[in-house]
Parts: sequence; structure tokens; C-alpha cells
Amino acid sequence: MSVLTKRRGGPEGGRGMTSQTIGNALVVHPRAALRNEIRDLALGLAEDPDHQLVVVDLPGESPFSVWESTAKLLPRKRSGIRLVIGSRSRETTALAGQWLSERLNRVVIAPDGHIMPGVGGSLFVDAGWGSGWVRFQPGRPPKRDGKRFPRPAWEAPSSLAEIMPTSANGVAEPLPGGVWLRPRGPEHILGPQRARLIATVPCQPEICTVVIGCPGAAPVTVDDITRFWGWLPEDVRPRLRLARFGPVEGRGGVPYGQAVADALGEHVICYPGLPVGARIEPDIHLVRADGTLGWQASVGELGYAPTESWQEPSAPYPVNYRAPVFGVQEVGRAVYAYAPDALLEVVQSGLWLRPHYDTANAAAIRLAEADAERQLVLYDEGDPESAARMRQLAEDLFGSLDNAAQRLSCVAPASAILHRRAEIAGRAKGALGPGIAAAGFAEAATLIQPRLRLEPPAQPAVPRPEEPATLRLESAPEPGGGGFLREIAAPAAPAGLALVRAATDASPDPAAERDSVRQPSPSVAPKRAAEAPAAIGSTPSEPVAAPTPPAPAVEWVSAVQPAPVPEAAALVPKRGLDQEREWLRRALSREYAAVANSVGRVLSEHPGFQSALERSSGRVLTDAVAVRLYLSAAGDELDLPLRRALAGPHVPFARCAVSGLSRLPSHRGAAIFSTTPTAGEWELYRSRTLCTEWGFVNALTAPCARQQAGHQTDVLLWSMTSRRTKLLEPDGEPTADRVLFVPGTNFKVLDVTEPAEGSRGQIVLRELAAGEIDAEGRVDRNRAALDELALTSMRRCVEKWAAANGEQRMPESAARRFELLPGLVRTVRGEG
Repeated sequence: MSVLTKRRGGPEGGRGMTSQTIGNALVVHPRAALRNEIRDLALGLAEDPDHQLVVVDLPGESPFSVWESTAKLLPRKRSGIRLVIGSRSRETTALAGQWLSERLNRVVIAPDGHIMPGVGGSLFVDAGWGSGWVRFQPGRPPKRDGKRFPRPAWEAPSSLAEIMPTSANGVAEPLPGGVWLRPRGPEHILGPQRARLIATVPCQPEICTVVIGCPGAAPVTVDDITRFWGWLPEDVRPRLRLARFGPVEGRGGVPYGQAVADALGEHVICYPGLPVGARIEPDIHLVRADGTLGWQASVGELGYAPTESWQEPSAPYPVNYRAPVFGVQEVGRAVYAYAPDALLEVVQSGLWLRPHYDTANAAAIRLAEADAERQLVLYDEGDPESAARMRQLAEDLFGSLDNAAQRLSCVAPASAILHRRAEIAGRAKGALGPGIAAAGFAEAATLIQPRLRLEPPAQPAVPRPEEPATLRLESAPEPGGGGFLREIAAPAAPAGLALVRAATDASPDPAAERDSVRQPSPSVAPKRAAEAPAAIGSTPSEPVAAPTPPAPAVEWVSAVQPAPVPEAAALVPKRGLDQEREWLRRALSREYAAVANSVGRVLSEHPGFQSALERSSGRVLTDAVAVRLYLSAAGDELDLPLRRALAGPHVPFARCAVSGLSRLPSHRGAAIFSTTPTAGEWELYRSRTLCTEWGFVNALTAPCARQQAGHQTDVLLWSMTSRRTKLLEPDGEPTADRVLFVPGTNFKVLDVTEPAEGSRGQIVLRELAAGEIDAEGRVDRNRAALDELALTSMRRCVEKWAAANGEQRMPESAARRFELLPGLVRTVRGEG
């Protein structure tokens, strides 16, 4: 939830109208009231990087003076305005857009039609042909500006914006997330399915989802699909993804994707189900016959190559896919090494455990379409000597799936696929819809439910590498500031990257300098103190005396983080980051080279980065590498010197990471981690309203069972700008549910409750915007409504999390990143 920042109008604006910033929008409304639906609309809106979002809520039959008051409440900026007017007619909206454009001498984009909120804060404007967003410019005629906000790269042709007939019985209807190729039919059938698609399918920036068919209605034909395809410009076609939602008229048992590719004579990419969730990298779920969602597919996209009429159809090739379980190594396209004698292949129908060679039935297994009711965990039983082993591995694999996946999965021999395909082939002359292709599978094969949940295959224990030895200290000029020293990791231990601040022109006292090392968790501090009682600040290469039990008890001292001087802050400077990026590539050349190729490949394959790479590939890559290094073990030492306001080589590193995070998807809503505060930290939070964090704050989008088991206090944060890091998480031990708050983030303390017998402790924080803090650092107290909204929303999240089964959401190696309280820093009493 975002903050509301009140603005005062001029003499006329002060009479009855006021304005507030809610989320990404400025909301203008009567001073006496703000309607809940307007507030909820503004809270959910996505960011518009090119225009200022303005939501106007005016009473009915408002006089002209109210519009004049509204204009005076809008800030004077050069950027355009995207105007959303609640409960107004199309005529009023168009007049208001044109009038405001002339009055303010700014571009105004206003809706001409009904506004439908979509997934991820998107807006879809539609009221028939010619409706949508309209661009008003002073002294120029208005122009149409598409139907979708944020405007995707593919929304140029009218074929994706207007209802078009594809045949006597078929229609192409625009949706917020793409286009719906559907049959004509009664509204009592089409209406509920349309509402489901609007609420489910996201509007992706680079990909247009073409939903095909309607459950319970007549089938869509291949001719409808190819005719629609032919309308589109050639540069738009690669962005299309076909997604079957209802029945499609069959062509002799050939999958509809293959039939379309053959008819068009070009490659076609299909989703195996519907994309749902985020606008970037949505999840793909299979669709049941009634339109409800089934299991999440591991294959995100399937490609079909055209074939000649005399050729046997080949299996579709996986274009986009994910590892079905954690820790498996990819050895081929959608193929993973699962055991020394078995491979795990992701296929349409689910997962297939097989030998290292293709079996006689491999083609049939890869051709078999999915059953939306259940994911199949197949095992190859062709070789009698290895059949029992393959079945054992399949049950092992089943046990390693999460609980939700297990409920929608079953183990079965691969031969069952052949029985099912034979049955389908005998009925393939009719229309096949989601779930129909798999009908009769239960009768064709006996499913094997594992007798017990098995753990994933045991992996050999790998000792964690020691901290890197110091090779040398080397001077380097600080970008935009004084000099600093950097510590280079020794080649013998490349897994770590120690970036510890050494002497600078503005060095703090020696005791503080010795504190600039990895900050241990209080929950494990006594154990580590006993294991390594050497002075904090000694390098790992120095000889350390053997521990002498009993070790002295560690007493933590907590304090508020000091505000850094500009040279020690990780904020992006106004001059840009060219110097910092050059330093990162030069000073960390070995670490940069080790990950640059893999990061570059991730960026090039991700639609959201393609346009940015075209504009400035070097800058985008460097910033993304900085994020990857921070998320890996290389970044373990980065936060502590930032929290201590020390200048040093961690500063340019952190600035590049902050810039890289700005291009990742944002997270708005609740985030959480667990920790064990000291007595001093409880007292500091009780006595303060504002906490400013000068390092990065690591949190999760849902609680981690391992973390909650080790700590009795949950820290709940309401986020509006944190970034999801899934795309750039390191290989091997990623934390897929991580979000990061960047340095300089302000939090308001809403609730502090210590743990008691039978109940967990809670610290509740709300992220603040700059407008909520005045020049003297005081928090605007006129935000009780926002605070209550945040508390209410987080209570709902806690209830939802409590009802769900706990999951392990982070590797143990990253646990200490998630235990640091925002705005505070710990030291050991008597240190130095």
C-alpha cells in the first residue's frame, strides 16, 4: 500500500477540492470525502513512466469552477497527464481531457469508454469500436492511443484493439491481456468466461496472449486462427502466444498448434495453458474443460514447426521452461540429470524419468498432450532390469514436489501414455478441448500413487568454502569522491568476495573500522563466538589461536544507523553512474567475467529487457551483474559498511546494484522475515516512529518455515517500491521469493509486540514515500487511514499464511541476510 500525500490548492481549490497521492496516482476529490472505490482504484494502478497519473473524482453536475479548482491542484510539470475520471460519461471525459490540455498546456491522455482494471494495475478502456485512450494536445486534434495501460509493445494494429469477425461463427475480441478468438454464442456462456479472462490473464509488455475458444461453447476452427494471424503485421506475429481455453476443431488428431503451423507454413508458439499472475514472467496453468485452472506447467511455451502433409508430426519443442524441482542440473533442452542412471525430462503431460538414451516410445511420450486434471510423473519401464529403479526414482520425484503440485499429480508408467494416445486417436475426429484430450486415461492405465512421501535424492555433502584469504590491498580512485582501498579475494577461494572498507580520508575511529565485517545473527552468535573468539576485524589468513572454552557471552549493543555523507551513500548520484560502472568492470573484472555471460543471456531472453538492451546494453548488463553479485555470496559483506555509513569500495558496487534493481518488477504488498531482536532493539523500535535503512533490506513475499522455526518474531513490512529478484538470483542456491528494498528506504513503525507464551512477536512497518517526511525528518502524522489500511491488509496476509503449509523459501547460506532490522545496526559491547 502506498502513501497519501496531501496537496493544497489555490483560493478556489481550497474551498471544496483537495488532492492526495495514492500509490502511483495523484487523486483529486471533494475535501469532504474520498470514495472507497476511487481509493482502491488508485492504490492498484501500475506506474506510468511517461505521464503523471491523475484520478479525478468529482460530484455529479459539478460546475465549471470545480474543474478550475481541479486544474489548480495539478502540479506544474512538463510531462503529460494520464487522466482517469470516476463515474463520468464519455462526453464529459473527452471535454475534460481537451480542456485540461489547453488549460495546462500539457498533453493529456483520457479514457473514452468504460475503464476495466486488469491484472497488475493495468487499465483497459473499451466501449466498442473506436473507443480507448485518447491523446489530447494543445492546438492539435485528438488521437487514439490504444486501449491498454501500460501500453504494451504489441498494441499498434487495430486487429488487437477492435472486435473483428473471423468467420460467420467466429470473433476476435480484444482483452486487457491480448485477444480472445471465440465463437459467437449466448452471453450467459460468454460473460462469465470473459470476466475470468479479464481478471486472470495479465497484459505482458512484450507478449500478446491469443486466447482460443470458450468452455461450453462451439469449437473455434483453425481457419479462424489463421485468418486472424494473417491480419497482423509481420513484426507483431513473433510476439503472439496461442493459449487454448475452449474446444478447437480437430484435424485428424493433429494438435491444434501443429495444425496452425502447417496451415501458416511458419513456426507457432503456444502456451500449454493460460498465463496468470504477474505481468512479467507469469505462471502457466493448464485449463480444465470448465475453464478453471489446473496444475502449473513446467513447460512455459511450446514451439511448433510446419511439416509437409506426407510427414509424421514431430513433437513440439520447448521454448520456455523451468526446472521442476530444485537442485537438478540441465544437460539438454528441458532435460535434467536426476540420478547417475536417469534423466528427468519435462514433457507436455508432466515429468518423465528415463534412461540416458531415447527409448522406443520416446516420440509418443513427447507428443502426448497434457491432462489439465493432473500432472503425470512418468517412469520408463521398457527395460525389466531398470523398471523397478525408475519407479523408485519417480516416487522419489513425486515426494520432492510441493504440496500443491502433489495434490494435482500422480505417478504412472510411460506405457500408459501409449494406451491413452491410441484411445484419443480413435476419437480425434471431433472437437478437442482442454481436459478432453486426456479423457479415459484412468481407464487406460492404472495410476500408481506413492505409498509415502519421499525426500529428494540425497546429495553428497559439500563443505562450505572458508572466507577468502586477503591477497592484497590496492588503491583506486573513488568515483566522484575521495580515495579508498579495496580488498581483492584470493584465487584459492573464488566463492566469496570481501569488499571491506579500509582507511579513507574521512576514516571513523579504529573501533568502528574493526566492526566493518560480516554481522552474525544473534541466534547463532554465542556458538560462533565459541568457535572463533579471535578479534573481530582479523583477516581469515591470519593465524587464529585455538578456542579456549568456555567462551565469553556475547552482548549485543544496538543503535540507530547514522545518516551517511554523500560519498558513503548508495543513492544514485545526479551525475549518473558511468564512473561507478567503469570501476565495477575494472576492479571486479574476475567476478564480473564469471557471471556476465549468464546474466547477459537471461536479459536477452527476457522480453522486458530487450528494449533497454537496445538502448544501452553495456549499462544494463553492468547493473544487472552488480545485482547478481550482491545476491550471491559475493555480496555478504556489502550491507554492514553501508549501515555504518562508511565510505569505501562497497559504495560504487551498491550504487550499480540499486540501478539494476530499478529495472526489476516491483512488489506492492506485504513482505516478511523473522528474527530475534535484542532488548535494546525492542526499546529503540518502541521509542521511534521513523526508521531509515541505509543498506539493502532482504525480505520474502511469504514466510519461510525454517526461519520461523529459528526465530520467534516476525517483521512485517508493507512495500510499495521493493523489487522482486527472481530473474537475477544466483544459480545453485536462489531465493526465488526474495524482495529487496534499496538503501535510503524509510519505514514507519506501526506496531511492536514482543513474543509471549503461545504467540509470536511482531514488528509491523510501513514503507514511507518522500512526501511523508518533512525537511527536518519528521513524519506526517495525518496518515492514520493509510496506517490502518496497511495493518488491515497485513492482518489478512498473516491469516492467509497461517492457513497455508509452511515452505522452505531460502537456502541456509542466505539466512543471515534476512535477520537485520531496518534502520538499526548491531555491535558487540566492549569491542575494540
